[in-house]
Amino acid sequence: MTIESGITFQTDVGKIKRLAVKHIRDAFVSQAKIDSEWQSLNYTDRPDFDAAVAEYEQFIELLTKLGVELEFLPEVDNTTLDSLYSRDNALATNQGMILCNMGKHARRTEPEHQKALYESLGIPILAQMQNPACIEGGDVTWLKDNILAVGHGYRTNSEGIAELKRLTKGLASEVIEVALPHFRGPSDVLHLMSMISPIADDIAAVYSPLMSVPFRNQLLDLGYRLIEVPEDEYDSLGCNILAVEAGVCIMAEGNPKTHKGLLDAGVEVHTFKGNEISAKGCGGPTCLTRPLERELV
Repeated sequence: MTIESGITFQTDVGKIKRLAVKHIRDAFVSQAKIDSEWQSLNYTDRPDFDAAVAEYEQFIELLTKLGVELEFLPEVDNTTLDSLYSRDNALATNQGMILCNMGKHARRTEPEHQKALYESLGIPILAQMQNPACIEGGDVTWLKDNILAVGHGYRTNSEGIAELKRLTKGLASEVIEVALPHFRGPSDVLHLMSMISPIADDIAAVYSPLMSVPFRNQLLDLGYRLIEVPEDEYDSLGCNILAVEAGVCIMAEGNPKTHKGLLDAGVEVHTFKGNEISAKGCGGPTCLTRPLERELV
């Protein structure tokens, strides 16, 4: 991949130039589709299609106002409601996208559709994970100093992590493997990014009760200021925050303590209503987006 001057794929806090999303009309499709799938996909409640569309339109309007170019994945007939959460299907590197092999079986068809989008945009595919390797994008985040952190849990296995290490040799300065807890079990959506959202190279929002002590200490050793998400804001996605650029972020409404903590740290915070598109599917603004090019910070 030819990287323009000042542009990189290997950060989660650089200014987003463009990202891939799937419009809710193309993911949820209809109330009938919602009604047939939401329980089997372990949503916390039944989304309302019209209300979800209204929320999503406001979300993409906010992204556009913040200067982000959007690339839309198409509607297809072999994906579920979960295809709304485009982060999970691919990993971004400076040599191309790594297509994931999803740990949640119902999502196994999604990476092929992202592959088609990237090919149409001229974005190279570095690799496509295959069985027995499983990995999901929500389990992987770039930290400062070109360090890659990957969660080992129910959605990402040891084979997937080994393949990720092989593919990023020479790209990442280090790959940190983070053991994830059982917590609510294999049916729950627990990714590494359920407990950490990088906000800048020296700020991260974290939910410490789920973090391993070694990983939390590594973040402190790297110089991160940790904004602690309180227990009563974990389920409302207080720890799922999208950095649009270093020190500028988007988070779901209804998390006032985390919001204040970010403001106190000098972060510019934008919020959106995510009752239907985020809370019920347990996917916040990070999950809703697959950032592509970002400006170097």
